[in-house]
Amino acid sequence: MTAAPGRDSLIAVVKRAIEQHLPGGTYGVDVASMAREVVRQVRRQQAFERVEKLVETLGGIAPARAEEASRTDAS
Repeated sequence: MTAAPGRDSLIAVVKRAIEQHLPGGTYGVDVASMAREVVRQVRRQQAFERVEKLVETLGGIAPARAEEASRTDAS
C-alpha cells in the first residue's frame, strides 16, 4: 500500500513516538504497522467529526429552507 507523502511523514512521527515509549525494545510489536493503524484511526475520527459538523449545519439549513418553500407556495 502506497501512502501520500504527508501521511508517510505523519506515520514516521507516530512510529518514533511509539518507539520512545518502548525504551526496552519493541517486544515483538510491529511498530510500523501500529503507527499506520494509529494514523488511520485518527484520520477516521477526524472524518467522522467533519461529517457530524456538516450534518449539524445542514440540519439548521433544512428547516429554514422548508419554511421558505412553504411561504412561497402559500403566495
